[in-house]
Amino acid sequence: MSAIAFVTLVNDTEQLARCQDSLRPQVDPFPDWLAVEPNPRGWNAAEGLNHGIETVDAEWVVCVHQDVLFPAGFWSRFTAALAALPADAALAGVVGCERRGWYRGHIQDPNGHCFWGPLPRDVLTLDEVLIAVRKSSGLRFDPEVPGFHCYGSDICLQAEQRGLRTVAIDAPIVHLSTGRVDEHYERASAWLLAKWGPRFGWVLPMPAMLVRDEERSSWLRRTAVRWRRRRDRLARNRNDCGHSPCGVALAGGQRSVSAAT
Repeated sequence: MSAIAFVTLVNDTEQLARCQDSLRPQVDPFPDWLAVEPNPRGWNAAEGLNHGIETVDAEWVVCVHQDVLFPAGFWSRFTAALAALPADAALAGVVGCERRGWYRGHIQDPNGHCFWGPLPRDVLTLDEVLIAVRKSSGLRFDPEVPGFHCYGSDICLQAEQRGLRTVAIDAPIVHLSTGRVDEHYERASAWLLAKWGPRFGWVLPMPAMLVRDEERSSWLRRTAVRWRRRRDRLARNRNDCGHSPCGVALAGGQRSVSAAT
């Protein structure tokens, strides 16, 4: 069994090749990396990623988007961060949200260089751009989640229910593109809220957006979580970590589903 393997859902092989090429100079030998094309098989994101987790033989299975670049130094930071995690840490990622709404993580995306410390930090949910799953934890993505959104938050909430830890670590990546909150995202978030709303007071802080039931949730909790998220979003480019993870120019001004919209 290897320590780390990668799984990526793919609909653009050139984009995946660019992602992999950004990591090659840092790793020798190159880790196992399974590309899964879910659409021809009629799979949603959860089914495709679960297939990958079961197929590769590794302690940590890193589920990462195809539209990512790994800056110099990523691999050493990432592997050291995973090695330092306690045995009850089942999930790790680069951006997450605490139960009270605070962001924790480190990433560069079209919104800019986002750093929210301190790191590492336990979080409630992780952004789906990169989620490392400890295979022995038994956690898997729920195949009932509709389409290609909210599967990451769901597996994190499964971990919380089972008393396992989810951790945001300081191993920044570059996310090149943005997603959009559309009817597919709305459908998936409604599914997530129906499943987990009662456990979390009908307020689910997720990196992409705050999912809540306005009628059944506490006004005080909604307001407090919104305020913390707004404060962190406004501070996304005013950080004290000392560097941007990569000199990649990204266009701003777009609404991004990943990393703090």
